[in-house]
Amino acid sequence: MGRNTMGRNTLTLRPQLHVPLKRLALCLDCEKCFELGASACPACGSGTWITLARFLEGGASAEFAEARTSDAA
Repeated sequence: MGRNTMGRNTLTLRPQLHVPLKRLALCLDCEKCFELGASACPACGSGTWITLARFLEGGASAEFAEARTSDAA
């Protein structure tokens, strides 16, 4: 965790990326995550995605069915 330098413990911090789940989307076609802001998945170009927070709450099946229904119309 830290190094002992001449009798003192020092903590070495590593840069980390923290992104709230509500700012991430999950593409339902290629299963890649991306930051919200784009209208389509940057990995595959699909417009079928859900926020990661909603997916983890169990809302993916309803959202996916709704997206497929609107695509068929």
